[in-house]
Amino acid sequence: MKKKMTMLALTLTAALALTACGNQPASAAQTSAAAPTAAPAETPATAQTAAAGTVLLSVNPEIEMDYDDGGRVLALRACNADGQAVLNGYDGYTGRPCPEVAGELVGRINAGGYFDETIGGQEKNIVLKLEQGSAQPDATFLTEMEQAIRTTVERDGIGSRTVALDADDWDDTHAAEGYINAEAAQQLLAAQLGRSDLQFVERDYDLDDGDYEIAFVLDGVEYEYEVDARSGKVLEMEADTPDDLDDDWDDADDRYDDLDDDLDDVGENRTDDWDDDHDDDWDDADDWDDDLDDDLDDVGENRTDDWDDDHDDDWDDADDWDDDHDDDWDD
Repeated sequence: MKKKMTMLALTLTAALALTACGNQPASAAQTSAAAPTAAPAETPATAQTAAAGTVLLSVNPEIEMDYDDGGRVLALRACNADGQAVLNGYDGYTGRPCPEVAGELVGRINAGGYFDETIGGQEKNIVLKLEQGSAQPDATFLTEMEQAIRTTVERDGIGSRTVALDADDWDDTHAAEGYINAEAAQQLLAAQLGRSDLQFVERDYDLDDGDYEIAFVLDGVEYEYEVDARSGKVLEMEADTPDDLDDDWDDADDRYDDLDDDLDDVGENRTDDWDDDHDDDWDDADDWDDDLDDDLDDVGENRTDDWDDDHDDDWDDADDWDDDHDDDWDD
């Protein structure tokens, strides 16, 4: 019975650690209760200190950092399973400056392989978000955290960009949910792609699911990405590229090639010249869409689009082969 009660208590503690993440700085009692199980017991000095604010560190792991009015860490909380994995075995952070701890956490996130997955061909942003209701110890608080993270990024060869969000980036109409505003979401998206020339499509955002669905045009192609309104993470991408058009032209070209083969064996091939001329027309159209496809190869996530170009070239070579043999039959 005692063993079952102990297991229940541990389960409730873990649940509190993951659900306590939100938009308000934790109280002293919450700070103590929500600390990861791997964290050391707080010293009497920090245990009695109320949190002045909370900063969310988000990559894919999400970790909240409570700090006092001097910018020293009171407690860390994992907001998802990846965040808990990063915090497991990490101790000795209470009472230390937030920039130092933030830099160490980014190093642990990198060691866990969380930067391996890319978004838009780029390593994921590192987001520092000041939670609503938080007071900064001084005007350089977030800047110093950014600098500490940048030191880790340069040391470990991480390709990510760090974006800090403060009170100016809060969405006051969704204060209870702790959401960022649309301008901040667009800023995060531009940082994720490493481009400053995104032409955003104006729209009203429905945040019922907690995501900004942001559409924009880049190099003539329209994209749509999702940005988590609470954590600032860029989530996914859709693009209207001409790859489908490329496939359509190739299919049409193949159909004419098949018709060409059927007519090669008919009578004296009187109608064969007509279909050869039209086959050339389809080949020219296919070349046109290949050129357009090449222009878009380096946009967004189309870096793997070279594969389809290579195979498209293979089909064009096959088409040339059949044209050559067609000429032989015409002779």
